[in-house]
Order: sequence, then structure tokens, then C-alpha cells
Amino acid sequence: MKCIYCGNDNSRVVDTRDTDESIRRRRECKNCDRRFTTYETAESLKITVEKRESENEEFNEEKVREGIKNAAKNTDLNEGEAEDIVEEVKEEIRGKKKISATEIGKKVLEGLKKRNEVAYVRFASVYESFEDIESFQEEVEDLKAEK
Repeated sequence: MKCIYCGNDNSRVVDTRDTDESIRRRRECKNCDRRFTTYETAESLKITVEKRESENEEFNEEKVREGIKNAAKNTDLNEGEAEDIVEEVKEEIRGKKKISATEIGKKVLEGLKKRNEVAYVRFASVYESFEDIESFQEEVEDLKAEK
């Protein structure tokens, strides 16, 4: 944390207190010995997701996590890789007010494609709503062709 007085980035925490919506930290600069206060708050992702049926809902990272978990069931995609995909999705949408469910699904597909082909195809089968075995087979053939 940079000192607000001298700009040095070497400070120590003297006191920490919880407030209603944040954490208040009293800091002391190791360069100029002056004290200053910082407040930490958790970043909120209050983003509206536009669904296909024209319904809107608030972004819920747990839904993304569950979708990945279901697609990766009985594969070698580990929990850390799944969490990396969730973080990539959150990073992609951070700062936006609205995003379509389609964009979120595409980002999940990108992450799965790089990490686990079986989980990718499973997620795609739900996300793309394959009508028949031929459309499913086309997706698998496209995946093979990219290799």
C-alpha cells in the first residue's frame, strides 16, 4: 500500500477493525512514519444476465461453477482448473452492467476447450441444445479437426 504522503509502498498495519461494510486499517509508513487509513471492501459483481427467454437475473457465479462441475463429472478436470474458468468468466464480465447468458456460456466453453475435451462436449451439448445426434457428432468432428 502506497503512502498517501510520500508515495513509498512500504507500510505496516497498526490497527484493523471491522466496520459494517468494510475493513478499516490504520497504517504507518516505514519511510516518513506518518499514519493513514485505508478501507477494504469486497468487490461486488452486480451484473444483470440477459437470458434467452428474455428474462433477466443477477449474475450468480455459483451457477457457472455448478455447470462446469456437472460437465466435468468423472473427468480429470480438477477443482482448481474449474475455479480458474470461473475466475476467467468473472474477469471477462467485471465492469459490465449487463451481459447475455450466451456470452457467459461462450467463455465457459473456451475455458473447457483448453482444459478438457470431454467436459467441453458435455457443456456444449447443454449450452448449444443439440437437436439430434448429427449436430452432436458435428461438434466432436470440429473438435477433432482443430487438433
